[in-house]
Amino acid sequence: MTDNDSRDANISGARTIPCRYADRCSIVCHQFDDYPLNAESFGEKHCIMRHRRRDTFLFVLLTALVAIGCFWAVFVWSERRELADLKVLGDERLRHAVARLQHEIGKFDILPLAIAANEQTGAFLASGDRAGSLEAMNAYLARVNDAAGTMVAFLVDTNGVMVASSNAESENSFIGRDISYRPYLYGEKAGIVTGYYAIGTTDNLAGYYLATPVEADGRRVGVAAVKVDLERIGNDWLIGSDPLMIVSDANNIILLSSRNDWRYLSIGPLEPEKIARFNETQQYNRHILKALDWKTEDSVADGSRMVSITENGRTRIYLADSRYLPDVSMTLTVLSTYTGIARTAALPAVIAAIIVIAVALCIYIVNQRRLVIKERLLTRDALQEAYTRLTDRFEERNRQLRAANDDLRREVAERIQAVQRQKDLQEEMIRTENLAVIGQLSAGLAHEINQPLAALSTLSENAVRFLELNDLSTVRHNLTRICDLVHRMGVLTGQLRSFARRSDGEVGSVDVERSIERAVTLLNHRLQKQKMRIDVRRPDKPITVVGDAVRLEQVLVNLIGNAMDALQGSGEPYIGIRARTKDGKAIIEVADNGHGLSATVIEKLFMPFFSTKKTNGLGLGLAISQDIVRGFGGDLTAANGPEGGAVFRITMPLADTQEKHNA
Repeated sequence: MTDNDSRDANISGARTIPCRYADRCSIVCHQFDDYPLNAESFGEKHCIMRHRRRDTFLFVLLTALVAIGCFWAVFVWSERRELADLKVLGDERLRHAVARLQHEIGKFDILPLAIAANEQTGAFLASGDRAGSLEAMNAYLARVNDAAGTMVAFLVDTNGVMVASSNAESENSFIGRDISYRPYLYGEKAGIVTGYYAIGTTDNLAGYYLATPVEADGRRVGVAAVKVDLERIGNDWLIGSDPLMIVSDANNIILLSSRNDWRYLSIGPLEPEKIARFNETQQYNRHILKALDWKTEDSVADGSRMVSITENGRTRIYLADSRYLPDVSMTLTVLSTYTGIARTAALPAVIAAIIVIAVALCIYIVNQRRLVIKERLLTRDALQEAYTRLTDRFEERNRQLRAANDDLRREVAERIQAVQRQKDLQEEMIRTENLAVIGQLSAGLAHEINQPLAALSTLSENAVRFLELNDLSTVRHNLTRICDLVHRMGVLTGQLRSFARRSDGEVGSVDVERSIERAVTLLNHRLQKQKMRIDVRRPDKPITVVGDAVRLEQVLVNLIGNAMDALQGSGEPYIGIRARTKDGKAIIEVADNGHGLSATVIEKLFMPFFSTKKTNGLGLGLAISQDIVRGFGGDLTAANGPEGGAVFRITMPLADTQEKHNA
C-alpha cells in the first residue's frame, strides 16, 4: 500500500472500502480523508492495478492456450476428414481406372488364342517349307489385325524368328527378325496368354504384347502374338486427367501417365543390374531411363500412402492409391494432390479459435461487469454511511459526473457523425469510380481536341493575312473550316459532358445503337492508341429499351474499358459488341478474345471492391454496373465465350414490351 494508507488508517469509525482483492493483501485498506470512498481513486491504486494486470494476463494466457488447443484439435480433425474424403475420391477414381484398363487390354486376349487355334496357323508353323503358304498366312494375319484394331499380329517359330506378320508389305516388316531374347516367347503351355510390355526394336513403337504357344500334333511349333497400342489406349483416358494417373510395370517403370513427360521414368532409383537386364532384353529399346524423384513419406490406412515428388526444385505432396493388376503385371496408381488440404483444414480451425476467443471475451466482460456492479453496490452502502463527511465533496463529484455525461453525449454524437461521414465516404467512392472513368476519357478527348486547336490557330492566322491581302474567298474558306472544327470539338465535348452529368434517375426509352455509338466514340482514342480492333454488329432494326441513357452509356463504357484492360499485351486484341432481341428482351453482348475468366473470378466478379487489376481500380465498376442494369429491370452477367475470352451480357426489357405490360 501507499503512504496515504497509513494516514487514512488513523481515521476512527471509518468503513473499509470493498475490494475484490482483499484476501490477497496483508494490510486492511481504509478510505482517505482527501478521497473518501472515491471509486476512481481506489481503482488507481498501485496494488489494485497490479492485481488487475495480473488477472488480465492470466485470463489472456488461459484463453490463448485454450484457443490454440481448440485450433489444433479442430485442425487435426478437419485435416483427417479432408484426407479421408480425398482417399474415398481417389479409391473411386482408381476403381474406374482399373476397370477401364482391364477392359481395354482384356478385350484383346482372345486374339492370340484365336490365331493359335486356327488349323492353318499350326500347319504353317509345323511345315518345313512355308514359302507356298506364306502369302496366305500374312493375309490372314492382316485381316485379323485390321478387324481387331491392333498394331500388328505375327507368328514366331521355335527359334525365335518371326516367320509371318500382318505388316509383311510394309517397310518395317517383322518377317525374318530374331526376337529370341523376348521373354514372352517362352510361355509354359498352349491356351495361356502371356502379356509383356516392350518397345519394338524394328519400329521403335511401344506396345503391349499378348502371346500364346502354338501346338501341332501335341508338340510346340511356335508362338502366335499380337501387339496392342497401349499408348493409344492410355491417351484416350489418361492424358490431361485429374487427378494424375500412372501405369507402371513390374520393373517400376512408368509406361503410361497423364503427364506425358513422366513416361519411361523409374519410380525410385535404378540399380545397375536392372539397367543391364533391360539392355539385354531390349525391353525399352533405346529409350534412356531416368529416375523420378519419388519418396514415400508416410503410410495411410487401407494401403494408401503419402508420397513426395520433386521436379525442378519444387516438391509436391500426393496421396497415392495403387492397385496391382496381375493379369497384365502392371500397377495403376492414382495421385491425388494434397496441396490445399492444410489450408482447407485451417479455416474451421481458425473459426473455432475465434469462437473460443469471442466466448472468453464475453465471459470476461460479463464477469467484470458483475464485479463492478457488486463493488458499486457495496460502495453505495459505504457512501450512505459516510454521507455526513462527504457533503462538501458531493457537488464536485456531481459536477464531474455531469461533465462525464456530457463527454459521453458528445462522444455518441461524434460517433453518429462518424457513421454518417463513413456513409458519405462510401457514396463518394462510388462517384469517384465514375469520375476515374471520366478522367480516362478526358485524357483521350484532350488528345482529340489538341489537333483541331492547332488547326484553328493556323487557319486563324492565315485568315488574317488573306484578309489583309483582300483575298476574301480564301478567308471565307478558312472560316468555313474553322466552323467545322469548332463543331467537331463541340460534339466531342458535348458527348463527354453528357456522359459526365449526374443522371436525374428518370427511366425512359433509350436507343441501344445510339448508346453503343456514344460509348465507342468516347473510347475511340484509347482503341486507336492500343491498336485494338472493335467490331460493332448493328441490329437489323432499331432496339429501344427501358432505362436511362446516361447510365446505360456508363455501363457500356465500363464494360468496353474492362475488355481493353484485359486485352493489354495480347497479340491481336479484338472486342466485339452485338445487340439483339430475344423473348421480349434486349441483349447487349461485349466480348473479347482475351484469356477469359476463371471460376473463382466469375463467382466474385460482381462483388464490391473485388478487382483483378494490379495497379488501378477500386473494384466498384462492375458492381455499380450490375446495380444500374438491375434497376432497369434487367441483369448483367459474365461468362466465357465458346471460342475463348470473356463475354459480358446485358439483358434489358424492350420499351414496347414494357409499355404493353403497363397498359
